[in-house]
Amino acid sequence: MTMKQSRSRALALVAALALVQFAAGCASPPPERFYRLAVAPSTTATAGDGPVVTVGAVTLPALVDRPQIVTLAAGSRVEVSEAHRWAEPLRFALGRVVAEQLAAALGTPLVYAYPQVAVADPAFRVTLNVQRLDATRGAAVDDELLWTVRRVADGQLRSGRSHGRAVPADASYDALVAAHVEALATVSGDIARAIGELATR
Repeated sequence: MTMKQSRSRALALVAALALVQFAAGCASPPPERFYRLAVAPSTTATAGDGPVVTVGAVTLPALVDRPQIVTLAAGSRVEVSEAHRWAEPLRFALGRVVAEQLAAALGTPLVYAYPQVAVADPAFRVTLNVQRLDATRGAAVDDELLWTVRRVADGQLRSGRSHGRAVPADASYDALVAAHVEALATVSGDIARAIGELATR
């Protein structure tokens, strides 16, 4: 190989490497999208004279206690999405949603979720312990929570384990988030009935 050929080959190699580096620099990860668990405004209470209720800090399994949205995959695999994330800590979001759903069920806006609970002088305190938040895109959402309701005046308790299930409208993350809210409504309904029983005793 002549010197001229060697030089041409070296220049071609440098050009190819530069092209690869340029392409790598242009390639960017997909934009992050942030999601909020939201109760429809039409289902939230705006008036009423029901009891003051506080929903305390929510305990979460380590698997889902993270900013990324976690979904189930084939077999025993899970998918942790870096591109689809919760807009707020999930333990706060779950407490807020349950509080809003309780407000609608009890007909009172006086339901507060952690960390706003310090502003209220409650008649009932609710604690939530999440056992699982299983979600399969386009298939099902299964939310299971242990809960306790305590009547502050005398310490009377009601407790239970509630399972909410919903089917997402499609395989999108928007539908998945909406299905979580729908599943939590079952849990909130059970808690509201327990508060009603304690309120009438």
